[in-house]
Amino acid sequence: MTIHTLVVGKLQENCYVVVNKKNEAIVIDPGDEIEKILAFLKPYKVVGILVTHFHFDHIGALKELLKFYPLQVNQKVQEFHYEIFSNPGHTLDSISFYFPDEKVMFVGDFIFYHSIGRTDLGGNDFLMRESIQKILKNIPLDTILYPGHGRLTVLGKEKNFLEQFI
Repeated sequence: MTIHTLVVGKLQENCYVVVNKKNEAIVIDPGDEIEKILAFLKPYKVVGILVTHFHFDHIGALKELLKFYPLQVNQKVQEFHYEIFSNPGHTLDSISFYFPDEKVMFVGDFIFYHSIGRTDLGGNDFLMRESIQKILKNIPLDTILYPGHGRLTVLGKEKNFLEQFI
């Protein structure tokens, strides 16, 4: 599995393209700049579109992307092995996509490098604490986290920081 990061839009959102050995791709959080995303996708067969939450900076190009790839958003993609984790807090609909074979998790605006997502834009502090507890309990600490903005990190490196919130 290969992971490509396209930084898009004014808020520098991370749109991810995950590609398997058969050149099949999943697009995660198509936030903006549809032309850039479509140009990148040309060599691949897009089999899935996943969205971690529905804030504008994560779905700004979604409507246009669906015109080219009429797929159901967040439908399980059989060509890839991953689990869906509900982690409300940043928003009530926040979810993460965990690929256990690669120990990779796409977390949207749930967890960042040395930070967590805001809860004042439709989220909830109590639910954020519960979600943090659930991730620390159920996901291996050597899992690489791919956030919605900024650089990736490793769950174990964020553990002490995250425990401050629970």
